Amino acid sequence: MKIDHVTFKKFFLYLSFFYYLGFLNFITGMFGGGGDDVFATSAAGSIANQIVGTLLLLMSLLLLLKVKIVQISLFIKHFWLWGLLIFWFVLSTYWSYAPPVTFRRVIAFTTLVLTAYCLVQIFTPKSLLIALVVTVTLAATIGLIEAIISPQNAFISVGHRAGAFTGMYFDKNAGARLYANIILIIFGLELYKKRWGIIALSILTLCLLMSRSATSLVIVVTGCSLIFLFKYMQSRNTQQNLVRLITIAILLSIAAYVILALYEFILGLLGRDPDLTDRTIIWELMQRYIEAEFFKGYGFGAFWASDAVSEFINRWGFIGNAHSGYYEALLHGGIIALVLVISILIHSMWVFTKNYVNGDSPSITPVLVAIIIIQAIVNYIGFIIINHNADDMFLFLIAYFINLSIYSGLNSKKYDSFKAYSENRKNRGISHVT
Repeated sequence: MKIDHVTFKKFFLYLSFFYYLGFLNFITGMFGGGGDDVFATSAAGSIANQIVGTLLLLMSLLLLLKVKIVQISLFIKHFWLWGLLIFWFVLSTYWSYAPPVTFRRVIAFTTLVLTAYCLVQIFTPKSLLIALVVTVTLAATIGLIEAIISPQNAFISVGHRAGAFTGMYFDKNAGARLYANIILIIFGLELYKKRWGIIALSILTLCLLMSRSATSLVIVVTGCSLIFLFKYMQSRNTQQNLVRLITIAILLSIAAYVILALYEFILGLLGRDPDLTDRTIIWELMQRYIEAEFFKGYGFGAFWASDAVSEFINRWGFIGNAHSGYYEALLHGGIIALVLVISILIHSMWVFTKNYVNGDSPSITPVLVAIIIIQAIVNYIGFIIINHNADDMFLFLIAYFINLSIYSGLNSKKYDSFKAYSENRKNRGISHVT
């Protein structure tokens, strides 16, 4: 049986969205995919996730090696920082406190990065971002239907978060962050000018408000403000763009200083305590574990799945992560991993600066930088960057690689929509993938 390139790539898109945007976890959760022992479940992982993840890895390698969606030289240019990070995590298998767990999660993390990279090489930025909007809106709609049919599964029933909407996502904060980021895409691409865009915006906003996530509301306000600033202060003159970018950077620095000065007051307005729902307590408790393996860490994904955390669990219970991507980087791979993560963020901002000053893709670039900046900030209070199983990380990677794609001038060689892309491939009689 032969599968043409267009069908293969579309299936790759659908499968990756199904996997990384929560549909698979939702289905397995409905059939009792979890367990009473959350520590053991976390260490063992999900068989369904491993099967689909392996398939995505093989498809990614096929696209890179046989279909050759990108030149090797360009792949190295785009991928070298992520390659260094992955290489360091591979090395961490040798000193990992749980080598089998580290091995599996390195594979999962590599699959996530390669999948996002391949999607950006296959589809145009706008078509890919619109596909994200449509898919997450579908997920939000499924959550609303579940709220009507089975409200006990769609809302948190106990604790201080009782009544908060979870919908299709078991982590209500992760779901709310995803809705917020997709709202940014709708705002940045001006999809609200279309009827279907208004419907999508309404559904996502409703789910966001029902989730009662203060962080996600901040994401929407901050992200839309950033998009507005970057989008409407950009001109066709590179010198003017540079001056305006410096002006924006100064304004953002002043705003950050004011926010830090009014930190407790702002948290009070948002109904949050200064310790960020016990996060500062968790970080304080993590300090001695970080200091014990400061240089190398405990191995990628190993800390929360090994005996290293047993004392913490016996005293405080299992929490799964340190609720900070930067603390998690230290636990996963020590100071080396943290430096690499920060280097990736700095590199993404450097590429954005080039794109912005040159006036490249003015309708898309502001959306990308808003997502990247927001993810970098929220990563301080949530485990996003280097999380092998997070939709936030999937979105961050897509934004990161689109940013690089624009800088490399690849988008001029692509088509403007899925339909145009597919029809062109068929008309040209592209060879088949066996």
